[in-house]
Amino acid sequence: MANDLFRRQLGAYASVHRDWRNKATHFVGIPVIVFSLLLILSLWRFELGGREWTLSLAIAILAVLGWMALDLGVGILMGIIMAPAWYAAEAFAGALGSPSAVWTAFAVLFVGGWVLQFLGHHYEGKRPALIDNIFQGFIGPMFLVAETLVVLGQRNDLAEAMGEGNVTAR
Repeated sequence: MANDLFRRQLGAYASVHRDWRNKATHFVGIPVIVFSLLLILSLWRFELGGREWTLSLAIAILAVLGWMALDLGVGILMGIIMAPAWYAAEAFAGALGSPSAVWTAFAVLFVGGWVLQFLGHHYEGKRPALIDNIFQGFIGPMFLVAETLVVLGQRNDLAEAMGEGNVTAR
C-alpha cells in the first residue's frame, strides 16, 4: 500500500497530467529519459566488495529501494522494469564503444525525452510538476506504473489519490 507521502505526491503529479496526449507523451518520454540516465551513468565504474560496479547499477538500486519505500507494490514493479532497462543501457553503452558515442546517444535521448514531456504539457496547458517540486522527477516513473494499475482496475487506493474520474484513460 502507498504511504501518505506517495499519495500526496502522486495526487499532485496527476493533477497536471490529465490530458490523454500529455499522458501519451509521458509514457514514451519518461522511459526514454530514465534510459538515457542509465546509459550515461554506465560510464562511471567503481570497485566495491571485490566487484566492479557501474554508477548506473548503483543509482538503479537506490531508485528502486526509494520507490519500494513509497509503495511496495509499485516499487517491486519498478524494479522488474528497471532491471532490463539497466541491462539494456549497459549493453548499449558497450555496443557504442566509446564515451563520446555514449555521450552523443545520451544527449539525443535525454533531449528527445524532454521534448516529448514539454509537448505533452503544451497539450495539457499546465507547466510540469517538476518545476514546482523537484521530487516529482522521482514520482514521474511511478505515475506510469500507478496509472497502468489503475486503468487495469488493480489499485483503487491509487485511483482515489489520483482523482480517478479525471485521470484514467478509458
